[in-house]
Amino acid sequence: MAVYDHGYKGYDGPLMSARSRFLVISRYGLREVFASRLFLAFFAFCFAWPLVLLGAMYLRYNAEALALINLDSADLLDFVQVNTWFFQNLFLRVQLYLAFIVVLVVGPSLVSADLRNRAMPLYLSRPLTRTDYVLGKLVVLGVLVSAITWAPGLLLFAIQASLGGSEWLLENWRVAPSMVVVSVVWLLCMSLPMLAIAAWVKWKPWARILFMGAILTGTACGQFYKEFYDSWLGSMVVAFDVTDALSASVFGTQGAVQMPETAAWLAAAALASLSAALLYRRVRAFEVVK
Repeated sequence: MAVYDHGYKGYDGPLMSARSRFLVISRYGLREVFASRLFLAFFAFCFAWPLVLLGAMYLRYNAEALALINLDSADLLDFVQVNTWFFQNLFLRVQLYLAFIVVLVVGPSLVSADLRNRAMPLYLSRPLTRTDYVLGKLVVLGVLVSAITWAPGLLLFAIQASLGGSEWLLENWRVAPSMVVVSVVWLLCMSLPMLAIAAWVKWKPWARILFMGAILTGTACGQFYKEFYDSWLGSMVVAFDVTDALSASVFGTQGAVQMPETAAWLAAAALASLSAALLYRRVRAFEVVK
């Protein structure tokens, strides 16, 4: 067939670097996530607790504000101790629970529809690799989780450092990097299993149910093993016990779970590695249908 219209021309504009092309997937993923008003409202709610803690920190150093609400400064100083425990338990622990809900809600929608509708050939026929696809989806969760965990935590830390002075900063400098490390490790240990389950199940409701079921089953089996055998080995399959042990290791505090630091890091690394392997097995350009 003869072609008479020669008006089409190939794209000759600027090209993105091969290392940053996965950000295209992340950008459209974030746009789709924030298109939901219900999620946007919940995401805004996640900043309520950091604002409450910020208010407590401000009142602690503001005598005039304390006088307006008829509160004794000595009582507030005794009640609000801004130290490692403040950031590790009072701030980060609460925010990680909220971030868990974010992963549970957003995670399945990132990959399940692509695999259910067999869209992977469309992705991988572009100049994108499987690693680009996984990174693009993981960055979406990374941005959301970071925005409500270590990012406001560092802001609170900076404000407290300016109020408390150099003496407080020298005493608690370890808090800032610890919040980042714990948040990133928790992100990988929650996001990769969620994406892997969603990739294999392909249906969002079932992916959420299986993810919650895996955590609850691991918790129940781990608690039974600890009670029956009086051993810390049961904590290796309890996600929140591993998180507590890792947090205590990084912050340099005494955790509630009697679990060796090495075992906690091995459990986290094994979970993330196994989940990444299962996810990579499903992300491919073709699928054999029996």
